[in-house]
Amino acid sequence: MPPKGPLAKYIPDRRLAAVVAAVLFLAIIAALASYISDKDPIRTGYARGLTPPSPSFPFGTDQLGRDIFTWVLHGLRVSLIVGVSSALIAMSIALVLGMLSGYFGGWIDNLVMRVADVFLSIPRFILILFAVILFSPTLLNIVLVIGLFSWPEPARIVRSEVLSAKSREYVLAARSMGASDLDIMFSEIAPNIAPTALAVGALLVSDSILIEAALSFLGLGDPDLPSLGRMLSIARQAIFAGGWWALLFPSIFIIVLIVLFNLLSDLINEVYNPRLR
Repeated sequence: MPPKGPLAKYIPDRRLAAVVAAVLFLAIIAALASYISDKDPIRTGYARGLTPPSPSFPFGTDQLGRDIFTWVLHGLRVSLIVGVSSALIAMSIALVLGMLSGYFGGWIDNLVMRVADVFLSIPRFILILFAVILFSPTLLNIVLVIGLFSWPEPARIVRSEVLSAKSREYVLAARSMGASDLDIMFSEIAPNIAPTALAVGALLVSDSILIEAALSFLGLGDPDLPSLGRMLSIARQAIFAGGWWALLFPSIFIIVLIVLFNLLSDLINEVYNPRLR
């Protein structure tokens, strides 16, 4: 049964509406982190080390008495900023290069695909790891590095969609009416490959969140920010002292974020891709 209300026209599926609502709910929590908890996420000494969850500290404290609840709220913000920003950068590059490659073909196609092959021949995480080590691991640098190394696979997908779309009747009709290449690309082809691009973009958000968590876990995240991966790194020592909560709550939020964006990708593709209806 489709959802009702003013957004039903744009989100005609209850499952997709539920996932979008869950993502927006987490985004609102992340944006209001400083209002939900007035504690400093990095400040130590709020309580004795490894205090179990309680009304005063819902997620407990770590070894240095930092409030894990506050840390997780701010870490959620960091994960979403990195995930969404990196995905926007990667998809912007992928859309431009993929559309040019698929539409014009020839030497442009060969150049773009060979450059993509070079990037794909080396594991992406290794490239990102070395780039973050080479440059300082600030939030901006992490976002840029993840985004700049994540475009090749989406570009290939966009290219294949454009190759399929440019031989369709509506494109041939627009060309016969004298439409320019830019008009055809952005007025005819782009709207029809948008569902695929959105689905791929949601997957990129999930991948970027996981990569940022891994970098922070290895000590290569922004040292001035309380990320979820950094809390997992701290929890390695806490778990042996019985502080299971230091590992549990950051892990739950990372898993929830990744699952939500993967579900979002699957449902966007299922609901809006006409070939799957």
